[in-house]
Amino acid sequence: MKTWRHKKREYLFGSLLLLLISVASPFQAQTRIPLTNKMAHSVRRVEPGWRYIGGWCSCPPTVPGQVWRDNGTWDRKDKQGQREFVDVEIVLAASSEESAEWIRRFGGGTSSRICQVVKYQLGDEAYLLTCPRSFKSTLNYRKGAFLVRVHGDSQKIVERFGRYTLAQLPAR
Repeated sequence: MKTWRHKKREYLFGSLLLLLISVASPFQAQTRIPLTNKMAHSVRRVEPGWRYIGGWCSCPPTVPGQVWRDNGTWDRKDKQGQREFVDVEIVLAASSEESAEWIRRFGGGTSSRICQVVKYQLGDEAYLLTCPRSFKSTLNYRKGAFLVRVHGDSQKIVERFGRYTLAQLPAR
């Protein structure tokens, strides 16, 4: 028969173990090198004029089962001295079904007088939104459980960075 002292010790040990596991989990996730950081190295080799700024977002999850989110922004001056930018957001959903559901519901947006939406050939499913009045373009695509949003000044830049991002996505 266990004494009260033994039960207390087991309870404290179990509680301490649970606390260590719950505290250690976020730190384990933070040791992951952001994909946009890896992508920045690749972009620098091909297009050295771009400046990478790693991002952090405390936004609500894009999908309920979101595992992590990675944000990065690039900017540079074009030949005329005008600033160009591109913003990349990568989300890992819990499953490819969850990412497929999101892209079907929200990825394509809706065509309007301001923006046009076209199906695009990238990853498993993609949509390109071009907004001539604002001179902005957005490419939303999914590859397996990954959701990617690339937003920038021009369609050419967005398409190029969409391909750079796709090259960095790991096979799952």
